[in-house]
Amino acid sequence: METLRCLISGIPQNLLSDIVLSIVQQHENIEVVERISDSKELDSILKLQPIDVLILGLKTNCSPEFCRDLLNKFSDLLIIGLCNDGRMATVYLDDVSSHEIIKIIRTFGKR
Repeated sequence: METLRCLISGIPQNLLSDIVLSIVQQHENIEVVERISDSKELDSILKLQPIDVLILGLKTNCSPEFCRDLLNKFSDLLIIGLCNDGRMATVYLDDVSSHEIIKIIRTFGKR
């Protein structure tokens, strides 16, 4: 299985950021390439190195426009937005195929 390159960004709670890092690092096919606190650095980092997955801290009032803007620039990026204390997540994908929709339903349909 191909290694997924992951970037963790903008999670304001250090403990939550540490937990996410620990969870991701437990899987050998996921590499955390960087962890940054300020999302203003995202554009430059995403332009410099290939990132497959962005785990992004979101506030409750955060507009998805920010994620849409990122997807317009980096269309192959998967964005996982963690809201508040990380108990709610939003996934942003661009150009989703019918196969991917079925895969999402099968993965998350029964919890």
